[in-house]
Amino acid sequence: MTQERSLSDIFYPPRTALPSYFTIPDLEPNVTFELRPHYTQMLPKFTGLDDAYLFLREFKEVCSIMYFPNIPIDVVPMKLIPFALKDSTKRWMYGLAANSIASLNDFVRLFLRKYFPNAKTVKLRNEINQFVQLDRESF
Repeated sequence: MTQERSLSDIFYPPRTALPSYFTIPDLEPNVTFELRPHYTQMLPKFTGLDDAYLFLREFKEVCSIMYFPNIPIDVVPMKLIPFALKDSTKRWMYGLAANSIASLNDFVRLFLRKYFPNAKTVKLRNEINQFVQLDRESF
């Protein structure tokens, strides 16, 4: 026999945590590290309107100054990337499939495919190739 549910139960389903999109490598036994709040404050923020390549460069620069002994190099950026994405980019990240990112390179590939697609590259290349000097413009 089915249990009767109130309208509140129907309209407000329970919140469930989804599995992470990142597959973070297992750390050695007894190896831990702590990401402190000031680390996240140092990160550049990406909203989707900025230059994707510049964001990645700044993000890697900030991550490179954080050193944690015995921690694989990809683990820290993969833990920090959710704190650097804002607005629509954060929603995009939440829409990724569970365990779809196994390394920082996987994330960069997906990120650039979304925020710097091939069409943008082709457009920029065409603008460069079709460059002309207009009348009264100095060389």
